[in-house]
Amino acid sequence: MNNQDVRVIKTNNLIRTAFLALLAEKGFHAMTVQDILDRAQINRSTFYKHFSNKNEVAKVLVEELMALVKERLKQRFSIPTKEFIDSNRPIFEQYHQLIYLIGQIETPKIHLYNDIHKIVKEKYIEHLKIENVPAEEDLDFQGHLFATITLGMMRYIIEKGEMPQGDALIHNVNVVFDQFVIRTA
Repeated sequence: MNNQDVRVIKTNNLIRTAFLALLAEKGFHAMTVQDILDRAQINRSTFYKHFSNKNEVAKVLVEELMALVKERLKQRFSIPTKEFIDSNRPIFEQYHQLIYLIGQIETPKIHLYNDIHKIVKEKYIEHLKIENVPAEEDLDFQGHLFATITLGMMRYIIEKGEMPQGDALIHNVNVVFDQFVIRTA
């Protein structure tokens, strides 16, 4: 790696760090490029060499998180649920603050949670098509339901800032599903 690469990496890190700090303090819509420049202690031309605007900074962070989600989802249907939950604990600890902050941004082009919902639904349907092939409308409904439940749990855990143990999470989901299922006499 040459000196130019090191400078580019350092500048990108300064911009990202400033962006995330301002996101926590002001929120996305109140933040300006000037705020980022001031916080990162860089000039405008330096910023624009890296990003075209604050939306692009956010989009890059969303893309990085989505790559992580896609990578983690590769294991979802190939290992037991408890093992999957426990294997994601270090990921949660490393990324929960970033997910929390980026998840608060909601614009027509930046929508982390909608993107996660879509990819979880797609992976669920892809898995079910391999296992057995229910009717297409059932696949769509089941995929939507699975993604909605998964995303709901994820958002709850991110907002609480604490990931429950695998056994506790599975138990709570089972309790909810037991109550959800309509029983007939």
